[in-house]
Amino acid sequence: MSALAQPGPSRRPRSGDAAGSEEAARRRASLQPVPAAVPPLRQLPFVLVLAAVLGAGMVGLLVLNTTLQGQSFELRDKQQQATSLSYIEAGLQAQVDDLAATRSLVARATALGMRPNPAPAFLVLPDGTVVGTPKKADGTAFGSALVKSQAQLDAEKAAADARRRAAEEKKAAEEQKQAEEQQKKNDEKKNDEKKNDDKNDDKNDEKKNETAGR
Repeated sequence: MSALAQPGPSRRPRSGDAAGSEEAARRRASLQPVPAAVPPLRQLPFVLVLAAVLGAGMVGLLVLNTTLQGQSFELRDKQQQATSLSYIEAGLQAQVDDLAATRSLVARATALGMRPNPAPAFLVLPDGTVVGTPKKADGTAFGSALVKSQAQLDAEKAAADARRRAAEEKKAAEEQKQAEEQQKKNDEKKNDEKKNDDKNDDKNDEKKNETAGR
């Protein structure tokens, strides 16, 4: 006898299965594709790039060192030039101070022929009134106040030597003239004595001749 297949009881979805499916759907929605793996760099290009970077750094360091050395040399030259110019400035300032001193002004005024006047006269402007009696400076007053420069002292010494030589030459010329005059007188005296001797000889010869004729 055959039995009729009894339909089995119908399966109803459970609440737990529905929650699991929703969670799985959310998980699938949150998943993203993984990017492709980056292939590793090859060793030779990396070494070449590193060597190029190091070479560029060494060249830059060498250029920087050379530039710094050149600037240090230039700075030293500028410092030496500044020191030399400071010495020149100090020398020029000393010359200015020397020329501005009273003694230097008096020496230059003396060189120009200016002499101190003990009795000066003053001209009142603008009416032109003369105060005081003007007198010509003879150069003898305030002799101690005159400051002569080395050139003036040398010129005075040269003039004194020239006067001394002129006096010696004049004296020598006078002595030579006197000696020539004395020599001339001696020659004239000798000539006179010779003439007298000749006359005496002639007289003696005449007397001898007269005696011989008798």
